[in-house]
Amino acid sequence: MITSATPNSFEKRLEALEAMESIRLLKARYAGLADDKYTKDYKRQPEARMIELAQLQAACFTEDAVWAGGSAFGADLVGRAQLAEWFGRSPWCFAMHYYGSPEISVKGDEAAGTWRLWQMALRADTHEALLLSAVTSEQYRRQPDGNWLHSRMLFEQVHMLPIAAGAFPLRSTFAAQPDGSGADLLPRNMK
Repeated sequence: MITSATPNSFEKRLEALEAMESIRLLKARYAGLADDKYTKDYKRQPEARMIELAQLQAACFTEDAVWAGGSAFGADLVGRAQLAEWFGRSPWCFAMHYYGSPEISVKGDEAAGTWRLWQMALRADTHEALLLSAVTSEQYRRQPDGNWLHSRMLFEQVHMLPIAAGAFPLRSTFAAQPDGSGADLLPRNMK
C-alpha cells in the first residue's frame, strides 16, 4: 500500500510496470513465433514460411543483439541476420516453448531479466521427443518507437532429456485415436 508517493515516483513506478509487461509480451511473441515454425502434424513449415517466421522471430531482437547459446544451444551469434539464419535451421520439427518465473528489473531504457524455459520438442532428424529446460539471462533495450527488444540472451543450465528411447509420437489429446492408440493414456474412469 502506498501511503505517500509523489506524482513523479508514481509515474516512474507505472513506467517500470508498463516496461515489464511489454517485456513479458515480447517474450510471449518470441515463443509463439518459435512454435509457429511447425505444423500440428509435426513438420516444419514450408521453406518460404519458415524463413518468414525466422525473420519475425529475429525481429524480437535489436540489430546488434547477442545470442549466447554456447555449444549446447546454437553457438554464439551476433545480429538479426545470424539469428534469423539460426532460427530458420532449427533442429526441430515440433516445439512448444514455455517461459515462466520471470524476474525483470528496469532502469530507464535498459532492462534485465531471468526466465526459466521448459520446452517440449521433436528432433527433425530422428523424431526423438525431448524435454528441454534452461535458465535464460536476458537484457532488453527500449527502442525509439517505445517497443522493447531483446539485446542479449544467454542460455544457462541447459538440460535435454529424451522422453523415450527412439522415436516417440507426441499426442495432441488424451483421447484415444481412431486406431485405438492413446487409450492407455486415459484415466480408468474415462476408458
